[in-house]
Amino acid sequence: MKYTCIVFFLLTLCLLHSASFAQHIKFSQAERTIIRLQDERRGVDTIARYLDSKDEKVAWRATIALANIHDTNSRPALISHLAKETRPYVIDGIAFALGVLGPNALSANAIIENMPKNRYSEEIFIALARTFPQENIKDLNLILGMGIGALDKKPAPPHSEILAISSALMQMGLRKFIDDDNIEMCRILESDNDPIVRWHCAYALSRTEDSVLLSKHLDIIKLYLKDVGSPESRMFAATALGRVHNEEAGKILIEAGRSETEWRVRVNIFNAIGKLPRFSSAIDDVLKKAVMESSKENPIGDHVARTALDVLDQMIAAGKVSSPDSITIREWLSEYEPGKELHEDQSLRIRSQTMVPLARLGANEERIKEIGTFIAFADRTAEINVWKAMGTIPDTLAFFRLIARVFTGAPNNIIYVLEGLHSQWEMAKRDTAYMMVLEKGHFASMYRHMLIRFPSITDDPSVVSATMEQVKDPYVLRDSLRAEAETYLLQYLDKYAYPKYHDHLISIFSAIAYLKPKNDTITTKLYEIQKKAAAEWGDQMVADSARNTIAILNPTMLLRPPSIAKLIREPIDWKAIEALPDTMLIQTQYGFMFLKLDTYNAPLTALNMYKLAKINFFANNYIHRVVPNFVIQSGDNTGTGDGGPGYAIRTEISPVRYDSAGVVGMASSGKDTEGSQWFITHCPTPHLNTRYTIWGEIVKGTEKIEKYLLNDVIENITPYK
Repeated sequence: MKYTCIVFFLLTLCLLHSASFAQHIKFSQAERTIIRLQDERRGVDTIARYLDSKDEKVAWRATIALANIHDTNSRPALISHLAKETRPYVIDGIAFALGVLGPNALSANAIIENMPKNRYSEEIFIALARTFPQENIKDLNLILGMGIGALDKKPAPPHSEILAISSALMQMGLRKFIDDDNIEMCRILESDNDPIVRWHCAYALSRTEDSVLLSKHLDIIKLYLKDVGSPESRMFAATALGRVHNEEAGKILIEAGRSETEWRVRVNIFNAIGKLPRFSSAIDDVLKKAVMESSKENPIGDHVARTALDVLDQMIAAGKVSSPDSITIREWLSEYEPGKELHEDQSLRIRSQTMVPLARLGANEERIKEIGTFIAFADRTAEINVWKAMGTIPDTLAFFRLIARVFTGAPNNIIYVLEGLHSQWEMAKRDTAYMMVLEKGHFASMYRHMLIRFPSITDDPSVVSATMEQVKDPYVLRDSLRAEAETYLLQYLDKYAYPKYHDHLISIFSAIAYLKPKNDTITTKLYEIQKKAAAEWGDQMVADSARNTIAILNPTMLLRPPSIAKLIREPIDWKAIEALPDTMLIQTQYGFMFLKLDTYNAPLTALNMYKLAKINFFANNYIHRVVPNFVIQSGDNTGTGDGGPGYAIRTEISPVRYDSAGVVGMASSGKDTEGSQWFITHCPTPHLNTRYTIWGEIVKGTEKIEKYLLNDVIENITPYK
């Protein structure tokens, strides 16, 4: 039987390969030129000329490149070409580019005037919602209203038009433009047969921040909350209720929290409950039930329980919990303390997380010791929860344990210890008496010196970034420490003056800019790094950051900013791109997921991830971030969330959208800062559209995505041919 299963699996792989995974993308010379100029972020006029190409793919590629370069000087060319373009594929591309360029009356008018008759593309309607200036938004409401009003006529408008209108409403929600008229449109569309139309509308409501407006329309939100055929509608309706902030909304959420069974909806309900103004015994019952229901054999239950505990902790931290309720909470949370053995059937992740809200409710020396015993389990998540709990306790024993762990803990966990210390420090800044205790016991002094000196003994980018960020605190960087800080910052400029330390340098420059040292040696070092970054490394972000820091310290030493065209960039390996496999296998404890590469829309990102996979960069990476019903994230070989390959690549946006579970995107800290970190969506996440590169999708194994928990391991990502 064992060998039969293996043979069957191999045959399945072969069939999948021959059926759909063997097609390679070929780019024409014109497309190559456009993609190269897009990557260099230049050549708007050159690219615009390709809009006239008879090759539809070339013309479309030009529209996407102009969207990525994001230069509003390309707007006139796009509008001009839209007036004479007849090819639907290219029209959609132009609409997409104009939408990405943002609100503009000329763009909106051009899209309306040149909208193809009898064709209602989602891309066109989304572009309308993106381009209409706020002062003209009523005109867009009229257009959408006429389309919805035609539902009562015969013949009814085609379904494509209704889907396009709901997409526009969703985009208007993202722009916070939903009003009474739009909610009435959502009321009409609530009965549409297409669940996508319905969740588009529910999503529009969920992005609305006007609590008064939403409270007037609780009836329609309740309808979406009861949408049996669309868990997405229920999810987003719950989020909308969380924005209402009144007693009636709270009752609806609590009732839904008691009856809902779909885990993704429950997560959104709990997050919405966390936004209510006051905690109550009813909320306690709902959250406690979610925690108690979790078990070792049910990773999905862990998502729900983890969310419930996060919400409980947030409400305690926000002062929403009364004294009587805090006693009740403390009673049931204390059952999870080590040694009581009352909940051994539940996962260590959840048992250790209960210590965070418990500690926030108050802890003595004995409880601090009890919380610390979770470290003995040698579980990464449990240890992270310990340091998070320690960070909530204003006690010198907790502070000392955190300081000591910085120097004795596992390297990959130090960032979480630092976060606990930072929480302690922020409490002390608000509590003068506690700060005085830390000062008197020399704990504050230890903390200050540790922040300044620790990057000298570690190469961990997350630690360097965290310490340099916290050094920029006037409570930390006292005048008596400025000389010491200058000495160490100068050392760091030498230690990290190499291309692979891109992230380290950015954070060090930030600390130097805050310190403003009158030290010519530091400025000279910055000058040298700027030259190397521009002329040798091809790293414009480091070059610009160094230059900006020099401008603060000594403007007379400024170099002329290097032209991006003169930066040395690695030539694009087109042969490698066109030989890329369609699929990579993500190997985990739950088996394989098949990741289909989107080489057509994100060729350079796909190539980057393929190259990293070939050198086993992703082997044994943690899933370092899990936000239930949002994303799982990995691709950081330090396991902290701040690591990467030591370089950045360009963002590659396209009309592909985050409209379902299983979309694979690139994590970033801003435009053109992607490296190796990637994520997979749990559900539709439209607010990520045009902001984060989509480089693939999970086409087989999507049912496994919801099983992955924080600090699970990605065994490897393997290119599949």
